[in-house]
Amino acid sequence: AKMAEYCRSIFGDALLTEPLEKYPLESGVPLPSPTDLMGKILVKNKKKHHKTEGSTKKKLSEQVSNTCSDSSSVCEPSSPSAGSTKEEAADSSQPSETTELTLRPHGRKSIGEVEAESEDEDDDEDDCKKGSMDEGTAGSEAFATEEMSNLVIYIQPVKFYSFETSKKITRSFQMSSFVETKALEQLTKSPVEFVEYNKLQLSRIYPKGTRVDSSNYNPQLFWNAGCQLVALNFQTIDLSMQLNLGMYEYNGKCGYRLKPEFMRRPDKHFDPFTESTVDGIVANTLSVKIISGQFLTDKKVGTYAEIDMFGLPVDTKRKAFKTKTSQGNAINPVWEEEAIVFKKVVLPTLASLRIAVFEEGGKFIGHRIIPVSAIRPGYHYIGLKNEKNQSLMLPAPFVYVEVKDYVP
Repeated sequence: AKMAEYCRSIFGDALLTEPLEKYPLESGVPLPSPTDLMGKILVKNKKKHHKTEGSTKKKLSEQVSNTCSDSSSVCEPSSPSAGSTKEEAADSSQPSETTELTLRPHGRKSIGEVEAESEDEDDDEDDCKKGSMDEGTAGSEAFATEEMSNLVIYIQPVKFYSFETSKKITRSFQMSSFVETKALEQLTKSPVEFVEYNKLQLSRIYPKGTRVDSSNYNPQLFWNAGCQLVALNFQTIDLSMQLNLGMYEYNGKCGYRLKPEFMRRPDKHFDPFTESTVDGIVANTLSVKIISGQFLTDKKVGTYAEIDMFGLPVDTKRKAFKTKTSQGNAINPVWEEEAIVFKKVVLPTLASLRIAVFEEGGKFIGHRIIPVSAIRPGYHYIGLKNEKNQSLMLPAPFVYVEVKDYVP
């Protein structure tokens, strides 16, 4: 109650406390755009639902009882707790859906059951966490008081069951959180369905609990599927975090990055593991030649440069190229080597080029991450940045770049 009071008093009119008129909390209604919500603060917290008493509950109990008596093989409790029938009671705002609850054979839960169970996402997750440390605590939502629950509008967390279930329910104001291992499992099994899910709803990916060193997973995998909230351990400035910082550098380090059109259109279906060209998207051929470096370091050490490409799995090339080490010259080393050619970049809009410079012992000097779609052909001095994506001012490799449409 105190937290809700603080939110209301501090955020004032900026706090979104009611659905927008054009975007009611109904099935089939999309989420408001960032423009519609500009200047507004949204709360993500567990949503408290009220269970109905009386006739609806009675009808539900009678229906479950009758179904069980017809065939014991199809009656399977949704939760091992003694109060599972109560847990399946309907949301008071949706009595019509609950009264249509049916039990399906082979232990599969109906849409009505899934909707009712989704009200207690964290209770269900607790059972899973006992069997695996991967979940950690990052997927948990705090217990919702009445006052705090009322502030949760368009970001209502629910337990994820299946893409098929979410597609049938079509509630864009509900979202699910996936620990990285579960997200990768879903992405591997159903890549196209994951992309379709993210067209309608928000998804949040978070690091597994066993990352005790606060390391990070590669966020590119989930960007490729259109996941909107790819959470990382910000206290660790590793390559994954550097990719994240580079991703948002080209929109002023704030705001939103719009997904490519084919990942938003309902008539397009995209497989993030595709190796062929995407319909309507022209693949690129990219050539990068590192000629020399300028003011890399004031130490008398050898230096070298590396080039990486990140994007779709087919486009990703780790340490695709490495120059020879300059001999004791870090002020203006000259490499003048053959260009590295990325013959076919299937999806330039999701690809990033990384140029990094190191001392001969492997110590990091600086790097730059550039979206392939933003690269222009010609000669360029590319100003380097440190691990935190802060400009180093002087250090810059001198490169020549060619960008062409891919021709088979």
